[in-house]
Amino acid sequence: MVKITKSNEKDSESAGTRNVGKKKLLKTPNLPEKKKHINKPSTSKASATKSRLQHVPNNYERSSVSKSSSQSQLLNTKMCKKSAKHNPKRTTGGSERHYIIPRPDVLHTYLSHCDIIQYLDFVKSRFSDSVKIHTIGYSYEKRAIKAIEIDWINDRRDEKDVESISSSGLSLAGQTSSDRRNTIFIEGGTHAREWISISVALNCIYQLTEKNRRHQDLLGKLRFFIVPLVNPDGYEYTRTTNPRWRKNRRPHSEEKHVGTDCNRNFDFHWDLNSSKVKRNTYQGEKPFSEPETRALAKILHRLSPHLLFFLSLHSYATTIMYPWGYTRVEPKNAKMLESLAITGSSAIRSSKGRYYRVGTIANITKRTIAGSVVDYAYGVIKVPLALVMELPSSEYGFQPPSQVISQLGHESWIGIKEMCKHAFSLKAQLENLRKNKKKELPDVAEETVSEIRIHKPKIDWLRDGEYNVKNFDLYEDVQSISKICLSTAVD
Repeated sequence: MVKITKSNEKDSESAGTRNVGKKKLLKTPNLPEKKKHINKPSTSKASATKSRLQHVPNNYERSSVSKSSSQSQLLNTKMCKKSAKHNPKRTTGGSERHYIIPRPDVLHTYLSHCDIIQYLDFVKSRFSDSVKIHTIGYSYEKRAIKAIEIDWINDRRDEKDVESISSSGLSLAGQTSSDRRNTIFIEGGTHAREWISISVALNCIYQLTEKNRRHQDLLGKLRFFIVPLVNPDGYEYTRTTNPRWRKNRRPHSEEKHVGTDCNRNFDFHWDLNSSKVKRNTYQGEKPFSEPETRALAKILHRLSPHLLFFLSLHSYATTIMYPWGYTRVEPKNAKMLESLAITGSSAIRSSKGRYYRVGTIANITKRTIAGSVVDYAYGVIKVPLALVMELPSSEYGFQPPSQVISQLGHESWIGIKEMCKHAFSLKAQLENLRKNKKKELPDVAEETVSEIRIHKPKIDWLRDGEYNVKNFDLYEDVQSISKICLSTAVD
């Protein structure tokens, strides 16, 4: 065996010489060893931006305050698309592909807007026969406003029975003309800083889907529509910039101010508001000037024949209130609304010991609140039962610590569940009231044309908004006459 050594070759290389046959080459200088090429990240602006976006988390916590509204809209769109694209895990079974959507921690953390949408998609993927997701509109910064429909009554549906509402993109699955009122509508996150209202709305979704076996008695009778976040722009702004922000984020062209209070922007006695544009309670330039309020009103109108109970979640007064907000005068069925509110308050107090005050919005708050969503749902949409639930409490503020999110969510659900049950038990009583009103209409219709015309000045006067609290009874009595005047052909 012959060993081959390279010592001589190394020596010649170190001396800078190399023999080729018998010729001797000139001495060459030592050259540095050629380094292996290493791909370095580009320092260009576009590459740096791309590199940063690759490490953006799924939530929206890193949005920059200095970006313009158009830039933040684009960033939000990219991030939500990234979350939707990269979060689902794909598994293959046979010829089909299934996507597993990770479940955000809905019970113990305040989720970002993107994570809220991800949780809704997660619920839809698990309970596809009983859950539908609807996009009811978009905010000023183009964030989707989502509603979840939970319907265990008609979980086995026939496509022929599905009523499509193309103008709003809603699909009232399984509902036919013979169905009576059986829909509960819950909304949260109208005010940006009231984070706990969003978490409680998400807890309701959790109870009605992931814990559905515990609530079969409720789900066998009622259908639910829940909008967990009405004001996504304002909510994300509180997460990144100003935790005390209340309004949405649409700027006003003539003023150097941003935002409108969405709970003062509904077209029901809106003109009674008088807040300045810089105030937290600014009502907007006109009713429904905001895309968020228009989206909510639109779905309420589409669902109006089926709505039984409307619940608006806020914080942090620890109260359950009913209309009216724009006046201190109580509505005609105040006793029924009060019994519904007391049911929720008593359930929470007997279970957890927390006391919720009960009363009208104006009397509890000791001020009038015009243009609110609850007054609109009750006075315009004609939802027979409508309440505001102000969650706890002065102890925690608008954003309770994450350690108590689950506790407050489960505690609030106890009251909400009992109110939903009680609302269903009131259906027969509400049906009787509706029939009695129909019986009264022919008596008014039998009036002569001249007698109806006598009422016309009163009706016009009421429509002009020249009435006050003292004339409220007259306003209530004239409503049926007004409808007859509008529907009766007068030659």
